[in-house]
Parts: sequence; structure tokens; C-alpha cells
Amino acid sequence: MDSPKYNKFETFKVPYKVVNSHDIDAYILLPKGLAPGKHPIMANIHGGFFITGSALYPEWFPQWLLDYCHLHSAIIIAAEYRLLPESSGSDIMDDISDFWDWLRNGFQHELTKLKPGIEADLSKVAVEGASAGGCLAVLSGFHQPPGSIKAVLAAYPGLIPSEKKEKAMMGASTIPVEFLEEYLNNMKPGEIVTSADPPARMKIGLALTQQYERKAEFWGLDENLYPFKVLEKIQDAPYMLILHGEDDTAVSVNNSTRFAELAKKKLGDNKIDLIVQPGEHGFDAELAGDTPWLKEGLVKVTELWLGKAGS
Repeated sequence: MDSPKYNKFETFKVPYKVVNSHDIDAYILLPKGLAPGKHPIMANIHGGFFITGSALYPEWFPQWLLDYCHLHSAIIIAAEYRLLPESSGSDIMDDISDFWDWLRNGFQHELTKLKPGIEADLSKVAVEGASAGGCLAVLSGFHQPPGSIKAVLAAYPGLIPSEKKEKAMMGASTIPVEFLEEYLNNMKPGEIVTSADPPARMKIGLALTQQYERKAEFWGLDENLYPFKVLEKIQDAPYMLILHGEDDTAVSVNNSTRFAELAKKKLGDNKIDLIVQPGEHGFDAELAGDTPWLKEGLVKVTELWLGKAGS
């Protein structure tokens, strides 16, 4: 929270649920000087293989999202959640579901205590997530009540949570299987981990992702955890904008391309757009909000989220 990246915002931490006496936190970012009254909401879900990362890890939080929300006097709410392998995919989705329930039913109470006079406009809610968080953002769009989320922004989303990798991720070497097994054998029963700033847990994240069969065991088999499977069953969803780097070695751009094609066929051409730009995984972390191609891509998001033209 002390990073200069957030110097245009006031930041607050509040727990949105408690599991086994462990707080699971959300971080509230309010543009400094925010006027009293109603303001739109941008939920944010961090990435990190579902294994590492934290809500406000500055190296991964997209600069363009901060710029975009500051421009529109929007409140950012960044959620943490239980992480693999100490918890399961179903645990993660339970947390995300509870986060949305809290946002709709408990957030205003916390906001009033922090900033009397500031109100959350629950008719103007969007969600952004990157990598693993992009998967959770897409699933949020699918699973939350119709109309409650106006737009989903997903950057290089991990749409296949336990995918076999065809090449080295971001130049990382293969982690020995023995390292993974030792880590798993030393886990304490009932232990909960909800945040870690890399390099913490990056090695276990790489190891479990490289050993994708083991990751699948921890993620689980529930079809509601897999965006491609959910897409087959739904009839409608919020508008989605997907951003992806064409040189991504962690999450294949082909997955986003295939997902966008299927979503267009199932939901209609106007329900999803895919923007592919040069770059590796995380290419947008320091991207400014006034980047021309991004600004153009956000026009439709702005219209649906805020009900007004512009980016």
C-alpha cells in the first residue's frame, strides 16, 4: 500500500470474510479528493497462478486500470482469496462468491465508516482481473446475478486453470518434482494462505503449474471452475474485453482466441472483444490509461459500465 503507484488514491484494508480465524481481505482504493455522492465500482482480482500474488502487489497491478478508474472517479475494490495448494479451486470460488455478496450487502457499511458521504453505485459495477485473476473475473461474470456486473475486463486470463505448457514459462527453468513433493508433504493441515508478494511462492507456483496434473488435483473437477465448460451451459453474460500479449509464454494467446470465437457463437458478436498486442505475460502492468489502442478498446466498457460515451 506504500507504493508510489497508488499515490493518487487513499487505500484501506477491510476483511470481507473470516475462515478459521483467518481474515480474507479486500483493499479499497478511493481517488483522493473524491466528492461526496455515488461513485462507480471497479472490482479487481489479482493473478499469480492461483498460488501467489496479493491484491496490491504493485509490480502486477495495471497502471492503466488506476488511470482509468481515477479518470472516472471510480472506487476500486481489490479482493484477496485463499491460494492453492493449501486450499482448493472450490475454496477460491467460494471466496470470490462471498466477496461479491459482501460488495453488494456489506461494503457500503464499511465505506461509510471510512468515508462518510461516499456511496457505492451498485448499478455501475465492473470487474478486472489478470492471469489467474482474469479467469476469476470471467467466472464472476458467468456466475453472478444477471445485470449485477456491467462489464468484465480480463488480461491474459488463465482460462484453462491446469493447462499443459508447451514451452518454458517466461524463461523459467523446470522445477524438480522433488521440490514440489517436499513442499506438499510439509503443508500443515488447515493452513490458509491468502497473499504473497513475489518472489514469495513463485517457485511453488511454477512447480505446480509445470506439474499440471498435480495442479488439476488441487483445483478440482467441478465444471463451474472452468470457463470453457461454463460457457457451454450459459445463455447470457456481461460484455467481456480480453487483452492478451501475442508473445505470452505463461498463458497461450490461442486460448483467448478460441474462447472469444466460442463466446461470439454462443452469446453474439457484441458480447466479447479480444485485443492482441505484442508482449509477454504481464505486458500491460505499466501501460498508461491513455495508450491509444487501449483507450479505443475501453470505449464500449465505459458505455456499458457508466452509461456514457468515452473512454
